[in-house]
Amino acid sequence: MTENHLSLSQLNIQIKEQLQDAFPGTYWVIAEISEFKINRNGHAYLDLIEKNTETDKIAAKARATIWSYTLRMLKPYFETTTNSELTAGLKVLVNVSVEFHEIYGFSLNIKDIDPAYTLGDIERRRREIIEQLSKEGIFDLNKQLELPTVIQKVAVISSATAAGYEDFLNQLRANPYGYKFYTKLFPAIMQGEQTEQTIIAELEHIYEYENFFDVVVIIRGGGAKADLMSFDKYDLAVNIAQFPFPVIAGIGHEKDVSIVDMVSHTSVKTPTAVAEYIIVHNADFEGYVESLFEQIKDFITAKVSEEQNRVNYIARNFSPNVLNRLNSENLKLSLFKEQLNNGAIRFVEKQSNNLQYYSTKLPSTAKFIVRFQQKNLLRYQEKLAYRLQT
Repeated sequence: MTENHLSLSQLNIQIKEQLQDAFPGTYWVIAEISEFKINRNGHAYLDLIEKNTETDKIAAKARATIWSYTLRMLKPYFETTTNSELTAGLKVLVNVSVEFHEIYGFSLNIKDIDPAYTLGDIERRRREIIEQLSKEGIFDLNKQLELPTVIQKVAVISSATAAGYEDFLNQLRANPYGYKFYTKLFPAIMQGEQTEQTIIAELEHIYEYENFFDVVVIIRGGGAKADLMSFDKYDLAVNIAQFPFPVIAGIGHEKDVSIVDMVSHTSVKTPTAVAEYIIVHNADFEGYVESLFEQIKDFITAKVSEEQNRVNYIARNFSPNVLNRLNSENLKLSLFKEQLNNGAIRFVEKQSNNLQYYSTKLPSTAKFIVRFQQKNLLRYQEKLAYRLQT
């Protein structure tokens, strides 16, 4: 039995020879990059995987390499064509040779890559994410939120060292209206594999201040178009679309639109443009308030003028009206005096006539009364004498 044994190196050499005989050329292979690293010598080391379409579990896995001289040609060509960085998470169509090393074991050596396949896969995944967000009814949720009347407290998600972040702050501070803003940085990685998870983590951090901030701003400086792939992720889009207050995106691309741009409340091209958008928003409200003030001032001025004209009209007509009233009352008084005087005269005349009448009748009446009383006196004397005699 010991005569038939092999050393490990002998076994590996035989495996190598068998693989070379079985797979002599190169093969186009579809796989997903799960890890991608470039060492200091410029060689790229990858993990390629295939997932089960139903369970999403890994069905196959292989190590792969791209030697530096090949990488220097493939990487720029791939990224220029696809506008995406050659990095983990991409689905690729690669041309590989099967390699087996006595020490390092099985691997695939990548000779070429078809960017058209990845471009199609990226676009397909973008469409699928957009369709899924729309189907779930959350695509426009953040857009439906109302911006605060005045934006003053801004939560900023950006890299602390990004030039775009400084541009944003400088634009806010130098605004010509003298507006004061409070900004707080929530630092995140803004390119590469960790972009999605760090932005989501900072959104969760900002959510703790839900009742404090007016808006969230996601900004980054200019960069390669390939960096946009980090902003086409489903989980990141879901978090932004469902965030409870408005998100303004300015991730620094003039022509390309990411899914983050699509689901944000407002998207502008650069960090500076984000700051200008906020300034103009506040200025529009100030202009509205000023226009209301002018309308109120014009209304009050017109009302005062109207009342002044009315007072002037009353003043102009007051003296003639008073004179007319006085003349009317004077006429009434004169007429009353005349009537009173005439009445008094008639009364005096009547009483005078009555007095004359009584004065003429008084002597005869007095004589009549005296004679009547004399007769009565005689009768009383006779009655008295008679009574005395009896």
